[in-house]
Amino acid sequence: MTDAAALLPLQGTDFASALAAPPVPNLRRIGGEMFAWSDRDPQRGPALPRGAAMRHLLRQIARPGSTVLVAGPHADELVSGLVQTGAAVTWLLRSLLDAEQAARAFPEVTVLTGAVVKLDPAQRYDLVVAADGVERLNSVEGEQMAPAELIDRLAEAVHPDGVLVLMHDNHLGLHHTVRLEPGAHERLDANWYPVDDHDPHRPASRRQLVDRLAGAGLRVATTYATFPEPAVPTVLIGESLIGDVSSPLRPLLGTAVNQALVAGFRGKAVLSDPRQLANRALRAGAEDTVAPAWLVIARGAGDGVGPVVLSHELLVGDARGTFAYEVATAGDEIRTSVLNQIEGTIERAGLRRISEPVTLGADRGYVLEERLLHLAATADVREMRIELARYDSWLRDQERDGLLTGPAALAGFADIMVTENGLTLLPTRWEPIEPVAREVAEIRAGWQFAVQLVSSASPHPWALNFSAVDLTAIVLGMVGIAVGDAQVREAVELHMALETADSELSLAEQHDRQLQLLSVRTGSPSVDVDGFREMAEANWRQRYEASHLVEMMAWTDQMIRSRDLALSKLDWEIQFYKKSWAGRVLWIFRSALKVVKKLAGGQR
Repeated sequence: MTDAAALLPLQGTDFASALAAPPVPNLRRIGGEMFAWSDRDPQRGPALPRGAAMRHLLRQIARPGSTVLVAGPHADELVSGLVQTGAAVTWLLRSLLDAEQAARAFPEVTVLTGAVVKLDPAQRYDLVVAADGVERLNSVEGEQMAPAELIDRLAEAVHPDGVLVLMHDNHLGLHHTVRLEPGAHERLDANWYPVDDHDPHRPASRRQLVDRLAGAGLRVATTYATFPEPAVPTVLIGESLIGDVSSPLRPLLGTAVNQALVAGFRGKAVLSDPRQLANRALRAGAEDTVAPAWLVIARGAGDGVGPVVLSHELLVGDARGTFAYEVATAGDEIRTSVLNQIEGTIERAGLRRISEPVTLGADRGYVLEERLLHLAATADVREMRIELARYDSWLRDQERDGLLTGPAALAGFADIMVTENGLTLLPTRWEPIEPVAREVAEIRAGWQFAVQLVSSASPHPWALNFSAVDLTAIVLGMVGIAVGDAQVREAVELHMALETADSELSLAEQHDRQLQLLSVRTGSPSVDVDGFREMAEANWRQRYEASHLVEMMAWTDQMIRSRDLALSKLDWEIQFYKKSWAGRVLWIFRSALKVVKKLAGGQR
């Protein structure tokens, strides 16, 4: 039995194991700790906060010798990053089991176990981190505080020259809007009470959250709208970019958010694909309204010199690992800066992770995929042919002896930005180790676009019952590329290498995924996100195709019957003319009449 097992009542109390457990000198029980509970169980609560972007922000603020309070459950990588800065870290956890585990994993960290209400009110910290929000700071063993009261309690723990980093869940966020989890409250019991949408004191918008912190005596330094989930913020949109639909970063922002949503919601059942809602919000400048969470960095009310808090326009980071980069505008240029490098070299499935994103250097433009989707919806085939020819010419300029190297070999239409000076590549994650045939790369881009048209039920000017392979042949046929099943299979294998590298798929998962991608046709649901709305649309298209086939069968049967009746009449006439004297006489008379008419016509 483990050391923690002695505390689990379901397994009985093992006093011998409890007495034999080694002491944990850096663990303090402050009251209200929960004995038979763990916030690290993914079946009973949300995921632990993590991500390279959050790790970068925290390491940017923490300083050697400063005091840091980590409030609530967090991933070990975030706590480890704070420890590496030389700060004195204190970690508050409500679960005694989690606290014991954390104390043994981080002997240099002071671990407190109990409810946040039991914190010493006289203790102040230079940095208070609540990347998990405030919902898991209450304990069933103590007083239950409302979310607004928990925010105030964290604000009280901030030194006058200190900083609070708070992630706040948005109940209007798209992750709640598209969620499809029947019985989630009974299954996920990390919160003792259901989410109360009628609490008038809980901040329901970013503005209300800022006002709440200001009322608690803090000064907000900067805020971010985060995607795709509160626990894993991989895309952080800064204040200067939120709502600015005229910013040159807007096209890149849409691509980054879409990629983050695909990675965050892949394999999860949802009401509808969140990318549609996000795209509409981005076009309206309302990303702040539908963002899953807001990240707020606020200073204390003191006048002393505190840590430097930098603001980023657009911050993108890995869900796991350390790689994070910033995209910002510098005059008329778009500048990309790596903030945290990748640790070592990452190679998977014949691909290599890119450690230095490309710098765009362009001021205005649009994403090629969005343009093509618009042209397909408006049936503007002429303009579509022009855009595809431009892409084909750009890709041919990148090739050497028919081969492509670098990120261009894996670039789809969503990775290409069209500017006044031509096409440019948006920041991508992977590049092939070995060169890739230019035609295979181009067929993959066209096939990926065709899959999106079919599986998302996007309007287009071609037949509704075309498969993804059929549409690929039509789209690339505009630029003179012949496409067959063998070429599409090679392109899908290249795409599978990219998905395997990104998601670390097993061999069985690769096999099933490849079969799914090769079989995309009318009635196929979305291949990225399992949306109920998209499945209902796919079901309607399947029924439409089935009813179309039934009507075709009925029409064919009717035509066969009509032709059979006509042939029967002709056969009767033939038999009448051949077998009866009246028929023979009539046939001779009709033949003579035709000859007379012909002679009369010749005399005229």
